Amino acid sequence: MVGTIHMPFSEVHRGVIRFGVFEVDLPAGRIRRNGLRVHLQDQPFRVLAMLLERPGEVVTREDLRARLWPSDTFVDFDHGLNAAVKRLRDALGDSAENPRFVETLARRGYRFLAPVELPGKAPPAGQTSVIAGLRWRFLAVGFLVVISAIGFGLHLGMRVSRALQPALPKEIRLTANSPDVPVYFAALSPDGRYLAYIDPRGTFLREIGTDESHALPLPEGFRVHHLSWYPDGTHLLAEAVAGQEQRPSLWNISVLGGAARKLVAGAEAGSVSPDGKQVAFLRGDKFDHSEIWLADTDGGGPQVAVEVPGFVVGPPAWSPDSRRFAYLQDVYWPGCATEDLRIEVYELAGRKSEVLLSDYRLQYGLVWTRNNRILFSRAEEPPNQGQSNVWSLEVDRRPGWPGGAPVRLTSGPDWKPVINMSADGKHAVFIRTNIEPAVYVADVHAKTREIGRLERLTHDEWQSRPYEWAPDGKSVLFVSDREGTFHIFRQQVGAAAPELVAGVQGSPNILRLNPERTEILYSVESDRKTADARPTETSSQNSGVPARRATNSQPEGEFQSTNVRLMRIPLDGGVSLLLLEDSGINNFQCARLPSRECLYSKYTKDALVFEEFDAKTGTKKELLRTSEPGWQSFNWSLSPDGRTVALAKKMRAAEEAEIRLVPTGGGAPRVLKVKDWGRISTLDWAANGKSFWASATLHGETRALINIDLEGRAKPVLEESKPYVGWAIPSQDGKRLAIWEATGGSNAWMLEVPPAW
Repeated sequence: MVGTIHMPFSEVHRGVIRFGVFEVDLPAGRIRRNGLRVHLQDQPFRVLAMLLERPGEVVTREDLRARLWPSDTFVDFDHGLNAAVKRLRDALGDSAENPRFVETLARRGYRFLAPVELPGKAPPAGQTSVIAGLRWRFLAVGFLVVISAIGFGLHLGMRVSRALQPALPKEIRLTANSPDVPVYFAALSPDGRYLAYIDPRGTFLREIGTDESHALPLPEGFRVHHLSWYPDGTHLLAEAVAGQEQRPSLWNISVLGGAARKLVAGAEAGSVSPDGKQVAFLRGDKFDHSEIWLADTDGGGPQVAVEVPGFVVGPPAWSPDSRRFAYLQDVYWPGCATEDLRIEVYELAGRKSEVLLSDYRLQYGLVWTRNNRILFSRAEEPPNQGQSNVWSLEVDRRPGWPGGAPVRLTSGPDWKPVINMSADGKHAVFIRTNIEPAVYVADVHAKTREIGRLERLTHDEWQSRPYEWAPDGKSVLFVSDREGTFHIFRQQVGAAAPELVAGVQGSPNILRLNPERTEILYSVESDRKTADARPTETSSQNSGVPARRATNSQPEGEFQSTNVRLMRIPLDGGVSLLLLEDSGINNFQCARLPSRECLYSKYTKDALVFEEFDAKTGTKKELLRTSEPGWQSFNWSLSPDGRTVALAKKMRAAEEAEIRLVPTGGGAPRVLKVKDWGRISTLDWAANGKSFWASATLHGETRALINIDLEGRAKPVLEESKPYVGWAIPSQDGKRLAIWEATGGSNAWMLEVPPAW
């Protein structure tokens, strides 16, 4: 007697299995969401495969163990299965509390809830004739119906498809820069023949038809950050910093040669109106740019057009008739990670703004097309939040379009800020970039404070940010979104892959070790709290920013803060416990034994407040607060002995940097002047408490990782022409650094828009 042969599920179903917006290719071990690849590790994928074998049925824990964890495998099965199911849910955007896909049946197993579409199967031999007969009956009955409808259907369908589904643009690569010279910005000429672009080497002009490029002849030390074409196609409006100047200005540059001419000082992100009569640009230094100004194209008659709560992201986008412009407004309150992002349209004649679209996933860049559509960049939904695409939205609704719903124009796993469009409306340019922070490690020379060769620790394209070393100095603790949402990982130097710290709840933002170095403390966002300021008052979060105008739909002067939880978990993983909860927490650190000093800072409506807390009990008390101008820009670090807090401001201008040393036990603060360096972006104490590791900017454009001693003397240890050097975390013995440095490439691409679009 021959026994039944059970073929593996992946062999039986060689096609694509679909459920919801997901597609699963079992033999290839791949899962996609809306056509885009979702990264899922092997064990969670195998759990998904078993659930898809029996959708709607209970797959017991014993079944999973027998298939995926054989008896000769020595692992903690319960821990391994729970971790695999959690990773699977994270990848699907599912939750145990309100499952859409994977339901947990306590002490029994799991059940797949969603309808599953399996690839077609051949029917059993005995049923072939019956099915064939039924098929022909249905065909005979339906044939006349189909014939009578096909003529009308074709006629109507073609008309509807033209109206509702315009052809999407074709994507064409314009530049092929290597990762070490990423394209920062690009702009198409009005006739679409030339591309002006910026990379670390300078400013270039590329003829698209011949692929020939040449550098624009600009003075030495003339650093261009942004470009916009004049309608004549022979001049560029450039935002640039010249020579020893510290702030950018707007300049007129001829592509035919000649000296650059300054138009407006202290101005950024300028754009020329299509009629060539006006320039719109940004000013202000609240959080960033908070005012939109207008001037003549020769720089004359500058005046404020819009005062924006929060700040404006990117240059204004002019309408084809030059009567309006769109801008991307970001209302960000310190301590609140959820931002109010919206596209607003300003009408010059009526001097008022109206909201066109509100979406917290909006990204840099707007384009206003000739047929009254706005192109914008939008981040994707989890678990693909590390990607963005170019979308289109009509400004004036017309018959035949589906109610003004946004339409996605691009695809692919990278970021795509949209920049501008040719005057004829046939081509738009955007940037494709996959630059993400990765973790590197390096040895530190004890006496010279120089670092050795960088060795890459993380080998993937996801965001990874280091925060601590394990006490033995052999592995790094970091957060990464490699599984769709952020988790905590631990990776030994030289290891090929990290280990997940199991038992962590939520999506960690920052992690630190407790003073004993036995537990991980980490922060997760909880919810948002709101405190209203009076409409007539100036927002204290935006010093000097006027309250919202009556035309805006949101409450005026609203301050919002995020509720943040500090959690604790054993260093090797286990059960997470709530330590404390407060609103507006933006950073926290602990000293090392024998000190038990721990601090966190939080944003309030009008100050940065420091609280001392106990890493075991969570009890807290206020230590100090500051509401001086620019208090929102402070970053800080607690000394290893817990006696001193070092504070520095992330200044936009490259002025001389300062580090303020504040004793935690009371006493007068001391100020270190860091000569020749400005804009200290990150600051961390060295392991011995005798210097700092900082990411800073040299006067000009050079960015570097530097070491600063307690007298303010700075020593560059890692210089980069790209702005991708982050913080450096020393091991407890001071012999190694964990550094994040962003990697990846960035190039200009073009959307070739069909005439029917």
